[in-house]
Amino acid sequence: MLPVLTWIDKHSFEDEDEAEAGSCIYSLAFKPDGTQLLVAIGTRVIVYDPNDGSVLVSLRGHKELVYAVSFSFNGEKYASGSQDRTVILWSEQHEGLLKYSHNDAIQCLAFSPTSTTLISCAVTDFGIWTQSDKNVSKQKVHSKCTSCAWSTDGLFYAIGFYDGSITSTGEETARVERPGREPIWSLQFAQIITNEHVSSELLVIADWAQSIGFFTHEQGRLTHKSDKQLDYDPTGVHLFNNGCFFLCTGSNKKLNLQTVNAGDLGAMAQLDAWPWSMAVLKQRCVVVGCVDGSLACYQLMLNTIHALHKDRYAFRENQTDVVIQQLQKQKSTRIRCNDLVRKVAIYNNRLAIQLSDRVLIYRQLTGDKEGESLEYKLMDKINQNFECSLLVITSQHLILCHDRRLTCYDLRGIKQREWIMESLIRYIKVVGGPIGRETILVGMRFGLVCKIFVDNPFPVEVVRLKSMIRCVDISLSKRKLATVDEEGICVIYDTEKKEIINQEPNMASVAFNSANEDLVCYSGQGVLNIKSHWFTPYQQRLEPSQQGFVVGFMGKCVYILHMYSMQSLEIPLTSQLLQFLDNKMFREAYELASLGVTERDWKMLGSEALENMEFDVARKSFFRIRDCRSLLLVNELIEMKNRGSSINELKAHLYAHNKRFRDCVQLLQQMGQKMLLSKCLLI
Repeated sequence: MLPVLTWIDKHSFEDEDEAEAGSCIYSLAFKPDGTQLLVAIGTRVIVYDPNDGSVLVSLRGHKELVYAVSFSFNGEKYASGSQDRTVILWSEQHEGLLKYSHNDAIQCLAFSPTSTTLISCAVTDFGIWTQSDKNVSKQKVHSKCTSCAWSTDGLFYAIGFYDGSITSTGEETARVERPGREPIWSLQFAQIITNEHVSSELLVIADWAQSIGFFTHEQGRLTHKSDKQLDYDPTGVHLFNNGCFFLCTGSNKKLNLQTVNAGDLGAMAQLDAWPWSMAVLKQRCVVVGCVDGSLACYQLMLNTIHALHKDRYAFRENQTDVVIQQLQKQKSTRIRCNDLVRKVAIYNNRLAIQLSDRVLIYRQLTGDKEGESLEYKLMDKINQNFECSLLVITSQHLILCHDRRLTCYDLRGIKQREWIMESLIRYIKVVGGPIGRETILVGMRFGLVCKIFVDNPFPVEVVRLKSMIRCVDISLSKRKLATVDEEGICVIYDTEKKEIINQEPNMASVAFNSANEDLVCYSGQGVLNIKSHWFTPYQQRLEPSQQGFVVGFMGKCVYILHMYSMQSLEIPLTSQLLQFLDNKMFREAYELASLGVTERDWKMLGSEALENMEFDVARKSFFRIRDCRSLLLVNELIEMKNRGSSINELKAHLYAHNKRFRDCVQLLQQMGQKMLLSKCLLI
């Protein structure tokens, strides 16, 4: 996950009284549709545009510091609570609707996620406001309120107290005391989703005993699940990604990312002052408010960590897990690393996972046979913290890329050799080869494409372009090379003749078929192109959910990376098959059909091959579909040929067998074979 700083602002007050009151941002709240951001700063409620950080309106309604703000679930109302003991409800047009008071300063408030019910908490009491009841009944509390939150269904609310206790209230009230007895500074309910089903609800608690507590919540009952110790005082917490990890701010002046079941995943942002408040919009935008009045907005970008080799696809999930899939067999398995996964690489039965301080090497045990589950076993561990931008694995080596440098290690972490390229490396791919001598294709920033052999210290230049390389691939026999540059031009080269075979504009990605030398796939502007030889490419417009980068082409399946997910798209090969048949290229047509065509296509290929006396292709085609009648015909024609029959005699026999009697008669009359004509007509 990468945070991108969108904007930053630091509010200052011209009024001396307001300036003396302080500029700490005590609370933040997003409007549900994301168009407005409420900021509690000083004695004002300031409404920002979260897209660019501009101030929409500044509201004066409180006489003292504003400690809390909250939007209703539908965005039609919002509320603010202040040190002046009052709660003000505002309309969507930023007009005051009503005001009610408590006996002490308001500490926190929250709207229900399903209704306009509002809970407001003061130092010594709390109250529930509803739209149907004008009177707000107050209830005394045993300790100072410090935080509050509603369950996701809006039926229960929880209040955190200064003495380290929490109460959950619905029809009944449950109470939990934290062992540190320190203030509960932040609460949040979140649904935990596993396998696309809601499994439970989690309450996460941040207290100033420098700990985060996790409780399962069921019908008002809180059950302790786990704790996580911190090395700072937390001021805000927010669960992410179906409860798998969370954001946390605190006294270390950082925006921290941590997993629920593992450790610290690192700081996403370094701040100049204590962050006191945090608001998150739909897991894609986070705003942090600090004690010095500074406000920072970050867009959260989930970067894809993945690797593909043939039909094996490995990708990072939940930041700490790696999922491996066999796309064609629809098998998968998961490896839980309990640490931040930085890189993954896969090649045949080898898998490499780079974590924060080590690299794990796995090998596939089972999964190739029908009925077997996919299983990987740890075989080696390299206890080194590598800095690299790209990572690939071969049968016996691990290759790391950093800027212009490629470094080769064996699977025990011993350095073997190193290559220094002439410019920044943009793309690397293992394209096969003998065990221990694999070939790596390297595309560089200034247009150079090289081949590197793992056992050879000298790179081999393949081609040099004039612009930067975006994508590169090589064909099965290494005779053709395809590149896509930064200008979107896809070029296919003949590496032996050093000449351009084909060139296409407005492309984003390209991939050769891993089982067919001449079949190539390239995509751009929502269109998928399948091309073979000099023929006109077959084009297929992609659905919006399928548009992405072509990263692999195996058999009749094209693998497309769309956003953060890999999709397998089956393409029809009939168009290319017809092109081969029109050009009498029967052996090439058979190789293409072997990738996967329909029974009708096999019948067409066999019939066309037989009519052109390509008996070997015809026999293999009919055998594929178990066409016994046609196989007997092929054997008859082969026997006739072996006895010395002419091509025309063979064709006449074929026409008669297929009930094309007119063609048969015309052919035999041309030959003057009256005797053979009578025999054929008796068939």
